[in-house]
Amino acid sequence: MMQWLVVSDTHGDRDGLKMLRERHEQDVQAIFHCGDSELASDDPLLQSVYVVSGNTDLRGTFPEHEEPKIAGINIWMTHGHLYQVKNSNQLLQQTAVDKGVQLVLHGHSHFAGAYEKDGIIYVNPGSLTLPKKPREATYAIITVENGEVQAVRFYEKESGEEMKSLSF
Repeated sequence: MMQWLVVSDTHGDRDGLKMLRERHEQDVQAIFHCGDSELASDDPLLQSVYVVSGNTDLRGTFPEHEEPKIAGINIWMTHGHLYQVKNSNQLLQQTAVDKGVQLVLHGHSHFAGAYEKDGIIYVNPGSLTLPKKPREATYAIITVENGEVQAVRFYEKESGEEMKSLSF
């Protein structure tokens, strides 16, 4: 079994990101940042983290998308602003289908949530600094076993409590 930490839209909140790394360093095997970190690419907090560029990141600091394959799962990670995720997930979904991935990680809307469509799981961890829905700052932990996503759990930033109403 593996667990992956997913965050997005931290907007320069180094302390929050550091706290999450320390809180989960013993239980997660990979960390993903879905953009708008507003940190330098050589920031030690982003060392060994999969990071993509968001619309508020300095252009060219990070790649627009990442496509790692980990534990047998094809992942596509993007911030979401290039796919108009604030309006609809249609372009995001079509691109995911075209890429043949099993898991999509994105941010941008500051709306935490996860769902499955056409055999692809979509996860938006919400925002650590400017949450819109829910109002609490959130992040996600994905549990993977035998090449499949077993669970997506959302947690409140400060308390670390699971937000069961969002978990998938």
